[in-house]
Amino acid sequence: MNRGSADGAKLDRLRAAVGAAGIIADPEMLASLSHDIAGPAGALPVCIVAPDSLAALQRAVGAATESGFAIVPRGGGMSYTGGYAPSADGCVLFDMTRLSAVAGIDIANRHAVVEAGCTWSALNDALRGTGFRPPSFGPLSGGVSTVGGAVSHNAMFFGSGSAGSIAGSVLGLEVVLSDGRLLHTGVLRPDSVDALAHGPDLTHLFVGDCGAFGVKARVALRLAPVAGAEAFLSMAFDDPLAMVDAQTALAGRPGLGECFTFDRQAHCNILDRRIGFREKLGAAAGVARGTGGLARAARLPAEGLNFLEGADYSLHLSVEGDETRHAGARAAALRAALAQHGGSELPDTIPRVTRARPFGPITALLGPRGENWLPVHGALGLARAAGCMVALRDRFQERAGDMADAGVTCTVLTVLAPGCVLMEPQFFWPDRLSPFHLAHATSEQVKLHREAPENPRGRQLVFDLRDETAEILQAHGAAHMQIGRYYPFLSRLTPAQADIHRRIRAALDPDGRMNPGVLED
Repeated sequence: MNRGSADGAKLDRLRAAVGAAGIIADPEMLASLSHDIAGPAGALPVCIVAPDSLAALQRAVGAATESGFAIVPRGGGMSYTGGYAPSADGCVLFDMTRLSAVAGIDIANRHAVVEAGCTWSALNDALRGTGFRPPSFGPLSGGVSTVGGAVSHNAMFFGSGSAGSIAGSVLGLEVVLSDGRLLHTGVLRPDSVDALAHGPDLTHLFVGDCGAFGVKARVALRLAPVAGAEAFLSMAFDDPLAMVDAQTALAGRPGLGECFTFDRQAHCNILDRRIGFREKLGAAAGVARGTGGLARAARLPAEGLNFLEGADYSLHLSVEGDETRHAGARAAALRAALAQHGGSELPDTIPRVTRARPFGPITALLGPRGENWLPVHGALGLARAAGCMVALRDRFQERAGDMADAGVTCTVLTVLAPGCVLMEPQFFWPDRLSPFHLAHATSEQVKLHREAPENPRGRQLVFDLRDETAEILQAHGAAHMQIGRYYPFLSRLTPAQADIHRRIRAALDPDGRMNPGVLED
């Protein structure tokens, strides 16, 4: 049998496992679905497998590994660290978006089970009216990002001010191992004996693993009551270090939903954006009015965002309480704490709009004038955040001339969790649209910027800056939530930790077929 017929026989086995509709081999689709925010994959997959049932997923994983293929799981496709971008030939990309059902909601046991390809937006819709949701209920990209993908990356944003990352909301998993076996971890049926503590649990071995240990099939999430009332607060600062100190001082305060900051460049981007945040104002006001919102929401479109013109730096937060007076009292206490650090109050438009429409269209994949966007991040201990901010500021000042010549700008977003600050420098530069942008940017953005010329000089500078920024973050002790194929992992462990990691991975995947290249160096 020649090589072509052998490869054809292997694809036939996969086709038999999932059906013809579950196999994609079109070269353009292979390139598009393996291209993440940071760029193209190192190699194209042999095909894309899109199972529509747990049984089909198990059959396809088993057939792929028996045929000698490597397996690369893919969720909503929002990675910027090569998490699903194959680095070598001979892999099969598993697209999980057809396994997208909300499998069960059990309010009595405070528990929901979803298939891994379910988006956070779909889960939010399914829970609407129940009065419950996960404590940490999704990333900003939750209209596209899947629960399985976010668990694999251990993402955070909505609700993370008090709840931390999504890891804290995960109760149990069903994971397909490299040989097709199904592994149950934690609690998937809270009314059964599994709900009782009966020894060590493997669930969090698979949280943040970037798909290195298996393909997530179903996820059980903790549910908590939705707060009876929300309040919002925005404060302006003259000094970024004072703002970061103020933000970290809020860690552990009760009721924090989201707590994030913007700098001058972010304000410019918001004010200059031809499409995006401004369009959310009217929609958010409509949502708030339709759900009994206060008169404040009705004024959002008229007020606009012009107040950002007079603010160098800004901090925004939502706070929850049992009822309106309770939430207002918590907001008042936070306002006083921020004022002690030099904050002055702004209209609360930004956090109010962000919470009112949490999973709208993603417009931030391009800058205000169609610039490419590339982030890099680190989760820093509270006491290290200000020092890291100083080091980043100094580096960007050193590179200011090069950045100006190439049209590169940078903004630094920070997000608070109970024990850390997530610091995310974001680079923008004029360049051609990539296959990722063509697939994920809004239709209006593509229409406006499809003919943008290439800018290889700017692109190379941004990737150099990303590496320099990652080194600074790591020098300040940063951990990473989306390790993928970009951030070093094994070299940052102690020898004993690295040895245990390798042994666990070898036990779960003895032939090294499961997403090779992630969680390495």
